[in-house]
Amino acid sequence: MGAPISPLQIRHDSAVALPGAVPRLHPWQKPLPPVLYKYYPPVRLHVLTDCMVRFSQREVFDDQRDLRPEVANFGTAEEIRAFMDIDPVLARYPRALKEAVISHVLNTPGREEELIGQAQGWLTAPEQFSVFCLCENSHSRRMWNQYASNGKGFVIAFDTQHPTFSLLKSPGLIGKINYSDEPISSFLSTYGASSFFRKRTRYKFEAEWRSVRALGRFKTVNTPENSPAIHLALFNPACIAEILILSDCAVEWELRTLVATDARYRHTAVTLITPEHLHRP
Repeated sequence: MGAPISPLQIRHDSAVALPGAVPRLHPWQKPLPPVLYKYYPPVRLHVLTDCMVRFSQREVFDDQRDLRPEVANFGTAEEIRAFMDIDPVLARYPRALKEAVISHVLNTPGREEELIGQAQGWLTAPEQFSVFCLCENSHSRRMWNQYASNGKGFVIAFDTQHPTFSLLKSPGLIGKINYSDEPISSFLSTYGASSFFRKRTRYKFEAEWRSVRALGRFKTVNTPENSPAIHLALFNPACIAEILILSDCAVEWELRTLVATDARYRHTAVTLITPEHLHRP
């Protein structure tokens, strides 16, 4: 291909907005459940006193495919043609040259894969955003084990319908994770915001929803030595409906004292979940 493709930025829809190709509603755009949950180990008790949660950037995720999923194809001939027509550099190419470029991309072995890698390398968006992960399931044994220190931690239940929950979903996008081991079909038409809400099926037990926010939006950023920056967002305790614990909770006394003495949490109950109510995943 002659000149390199201009650097792309993740937009709300896709790299190429083709009529009929971009849905009005994406798979991640679902109505919020009334309650979403956040699992914490005992050492994160300060989240409730500080009223701040961490939005995590891609570099701290276990899965390096997160925010940067696999892609099957660079694009169809129609998509590449549409992209070249809107690109300020490529739009100046003669039509015959554009068609030759399209033929070269689609018919040269390995060329699409090379372009996908090149384009993903240009994308800065995955490294410019962070996410706050929530779960729609409060009774997952695996979640309690993996994210709440084998039941020694606690779970915060957020009332998503409370007006103050908006502090955790705006500015930015909030949506439901789509789990799939299939690569995204087309870089040009479908590698947009949906790529932020896609994970491999091995993580399906997380039943995840996530709030995605640009790093530049954070006013509170801690910078530990030799560790990634920590981006913190305020929440209002008014949107916390409940705090859930198991019998092995290591901070039950602290949690019950907090809701009894801190006026911000007088409306919040500490609820004990019995083992028989846990299920897999």
